[in-house]
Amino acid sequence: MPVPPIGRRQFITAAGGTLFCTLSGHRMSANSHVSMAGMERLGAEVPVPPLVRAADSDDQPHATFVSATAHAAQGTGQIREYWIRAERTHWNIVPTHRDGMMNARVPGRSTFTALAYRAYSPNFAAPLGPATIPGPLLEAQTGDTIVVNFRNETGAPVTMHPHGIFYTSDMDGAYKGAYTTPGGFVQNKRTFQYVWEAHPGTEGSWFYHDHGPLDPVPVFKGLFGPLIIRPAGAPVPDTEFFLTLHSFIPLATGLDNSFSCINGRAYADNTPTLRAQVGQSVAFHVFALDDDFHAFHLHGHRWVDPGGDLVIDTKVLGPGDTMTAEFIEDNPGRWFYHCHVFSHLHMGMNGWYIVSP
Repeated sequence: MPVPPIGRRQFITAAGGTLFCTLSGHRMSANSHVSMAGMERLGAEVPVPPLVRAADSDDQPHATFVSATAHAAQGTGQIREYWIRAERTHWNIVPTHRDGMMNARVPGRSTFTALAYRAYSPNFAAPLGPATIPGPLLEAQTGDTIVVNFRNETGAPVTMHPHGIFYTSDMDGAYKGAYTTPGGFVQNKRTFQYVWEAHPGTEGSWFYHDHGPLDPVPVFKGLFGPLIIRPAGAPVPDTEFFLTLHSFIPLATGLDNSFSCINGRAYADNTPTLRAQVGQSVAFHVFALDDDFHAFHLHGHRWVDPGGDLVIDTKVLGPGDTMTAEFIEDNPGRWFYHCHVFSHLHMGMNGWYIVSP
């Protein structure tokens, strides 16, 4: 039996067709669709902030804006440099067209033009792989400095804004109206160098995402990725997973259906199939990044909540929350991981965790 995703009409009914966001003075309802051409038009309507205009140079199409304090980082560890582009990419949310949990076909279209971060070799010489949702993992240890050379190739102004790590106000990556610095309004075909510092007290699993003038639409189209800061010298788990719970809704995709996703895909056999072995140290890093609350649940396993002494197997996450579950694997078999909000579970927010003896 086909599994019907939540269609546009049902989604609109559930959302009431009410205000979703306001972009460039335009009120967007839940049933709006912001296409790539629409993003370009909306981006063109946003006045270039004064500090950005002052730093810009028309004769340098890939001008790099670097804060006067960018290289004053006093980290005690390594400088970890990344080259990342924001790009358009052809993305299929349900490439198998099936729901592996229910062993059923998922009808309807599931492909759209998404936005994604993509890692490159130094000086953007060559891509290190395809554009991905989420974007590439950024890693550091306490005392390190992360340098991200970011180039925008989306057609509209976008940025990179980090959570958790230390940064100065000009490295925030956030649009602030007339007070915006260049890192908060990276125009198309421009490059900006972000410098973020892993000070003591910033350890943990975090994420980064667009926070530019068209926020939140670029995030809903796929512009987000994981960031982890490990204590200096701490062992890395034998196996670890980075999972983002989010949605692809018609406003961002133009599709008839709304999908509840894990790492850009919906339904088991499309979402990441995770694998581990008995005896391994395992870490699940889970992020929530949409307008909903989620409840991450892993079948057959439990862990100590880092916020206390409770042993749990389900953790509630609000928008922008993160969590880490760590344990020594002791239970072989095929297991589900999923959101325990039942509507999200049956709209695709589920996947397989396979443990070999």
